[in-house]
Formats: sequence, structure tokens, C-alpha cells
Amino acid sequence: MISEEKMGHIIHLLLDAVEKSGMVTYPDKPRALREAKKIGVFYLQQFNAAEAAARQRIMSQKKPPPEFSQEWDTLYQKYLEEEFRKLGG
Repeated sequence: MISEEKMGHIIHLLLDAVEKSGMVTYPDKPRALREAKKIGVFYLQQFNAAEAAARQRIMSQKKPPPEFSQEWDTLYQKYLEEEFRKLGG
């Protein structure tokens, strides 16, 4: 799991890289950074909620498979995708 702090750092690195590549210039870089961080943190929260729901669905089965087994991985991926669809992603 990634923290909000790390997500903010990653966003900062991405914006810097895009700017250095010449693909974009920011008229107000601090504002662009704040907005990008908001979006990144929102995504992180949505991902964490979907991940928790997927794990809960697996563990609530009558006989849940061992964590990180092939069956567990398959169910986790399936449930995670379903949770993202519910969120509109």
C-alpha cells in the first residue's frame, strides 16, 4: 500500500518530468501541483477502498483460498476489477 505522502512525491516527480521534457509549461506550477496531488490522493483512496472490498469478498467465502495462492490471485483480480467498475473506473 502506498501512503498519501508517497503519492504526493510521485505526482511531484511526474509533473517535473513532464515539464522538463518540454511537453507542457505550467502558468501556475504550485496550483498544478496541488490539483494533481488532489487527483492522485483521490485515486489512492478509491484504490484502497476497492482493494479492501476485494479482500473482504474473498475472506467472506465459506472456504477462502490461501492468501496469494493462484485461486486467491484470480479472485482478487476479478473482485478488484468489479469494485473499480462500481466506482466508475
